Amino acid sequence: MFRLTEPACLEYKQIVVLATRRKRHSKVSDAVLLDGVQYLEALATKSELEPLGDNPEVRYQVPASEQVVLTNMGIPLDEVEDLLLESAAYRQAARVLLPKLNDVRGRPLTPLHGGHVGLLCTAGMLNGVFGEGEDRHIGHWRSVKFTDHWEEEEEDGTKILHDRERFSHELTLVFADGKTQILTHEKKEPE
Repeated sequence: MFRLTEPACLEYKQIVVLATRRKRHSKVSDAVLLDGVQYLEALATKSELEPLGDNPEVRYQVPASEQVVLTNMGIPLDEVEDLLLESAAYRQAARVLLPKLNDVRGRPLTPLHGGHVGLLCTAGMLNGVFGEGEDRHIGHWRSVKFTDHWEEEEEDGTKILHDRERFSHELTLVFADGKTQILTHEKKEPE
């Protein structure tokens, strides 16, 4: 048993007790435990305990152990993920969390201009599988927000900061051969 010397430890009269663990099968009565607690509380008030130093007098050598075999007893997440779609709880929650988009079918009464097509694309109404053979691909549109920053300097030396937010379309394509492509409003830099 040692006395702790930090100011907070002195304030609360803390000590440290270093001991070895008793065998699992040996029983200790409640009276012995209560006596031990009272003994430790009495020691906390005594100042003649040796302070816990940086250099220990006794070292405990940790014995070598046998080779350990690790076994994973966790949930098989891949199986759970595959079975999730068939569960009643998922079907019930999916109606709220993943609402099915209404199908929009038919031809427009008048020809669509670029703005109309853009709105339909970013609303997800033109997502799907297109093309045949080598050109078969999946297309997924989304709307992306961009912020342009620039600054101007007035004649008197004051700087004016400008921010402009704008939205643009982005199309992700995945082809049958595994090739992917993302088309944006920006011109592709030559490699």
